[in-house]
Amino acid sequence: MKAKLVSLFLIVASVHATAQLNDDFTMPKIWANDFTIVLSFGGSMDGSSTLLTFTHDTCTYVKKIGMKAPKTTKHLLLEADRTVILKKLEELKVANIHSEMSIAPVNDGWSTSMCFGSHCVSGGTSTEMSAHDKDVYAEAFNFLELFAIQKGRQKK
Repeated sequence: MKAKLVSLFLIVASVHATAQLNDDFTMPKIWANDFTIVLSFGGSMDGSSTLLTFTHDTCTYVKKIGMKAPKTTKHLLLEADRTVILKKLEELKVANIHSEMSIAPVNDGWSTSMCFGSHCVSGGTSTEMSAHDKDVYAEAFNFLELFAIQKGRQKK
């Protein structure tokens, strides 16, 4: 069973990495009702994970630290918020980030992903990308996570 899951993962990962190279994605100028941005982090040895979802009207931030129960925060996303997010992502040129999944197995690894609509870019120990793309990826990921954290603090 484990071998089948690993094989399935490798197939999906290789298709995912190939799809990124052929994508003609551009960041939208206006946030459509069905557009979403999803960030994820997982795979650390202590069980920590993050899932961050921006929809047209809501930001949901789920943070799990170690073996503790996950904490979820939600807040409304206003037009001004959507404009700030899209402007920053366009400035960073996130649509130009390219990553490729490594076929080699990685022990003690972690992974991240950022999806803009159906366009996803992966990061982590089993991906390869240029130094410039790593910097842009990290800056975009950090910007979105800090944005969600700050919006959560404003709500209180």
